[in-house]
Amino acid sequence: MAPTTKYNKLYAVTSVTHLIPIKLDLEKLNYTYWSTLFSNHCAAFNVLNLLEKTSTSDPLDEETKKVDAVVLGWIYLTISESLLERLLNSQPKTSHDAWEFLKKIFQDNRRSRTIELTAELRNLNMGDLTAD
Repeated sequence: MAPTTKYNKLYAVTSVTHLIPIKLDLEKLNYTYWSTLFSNHCAAFNVLNLLEKTSTSDPLDEETKKVDAVVLGWIYLTISESLLERLLNSQPKTSHDAWEFLKKIFQDNRRSRTIELTAELRNLNMGDLTAD
């Protein structure tokens, strides 16, 4: 019989896409929804600490490296193809690296998207319609 670890439940997951049905996408700007679902899912499997870790100098033991690879795979499976391409080009070493990379993309994108939408509103031709 295989030894039990705190990650046994995690290894039993065959598909994460039914647990996190939203694909993270720049076009949809759904980072808040995706990250909430993803982090809740990680909390349920006791791996949220891998996303939030603050020190990369702490060496990971072999079991934690395997678990981190699983979580990194979950990230890959739940993002759009264009984001996956960008993420793979950045070559993240851990799930934390990937998580931070995606967070930065969407935090930077908020400002530019706000400016873009404001310009769209200013240039909106309403014809005879009132603001109400």
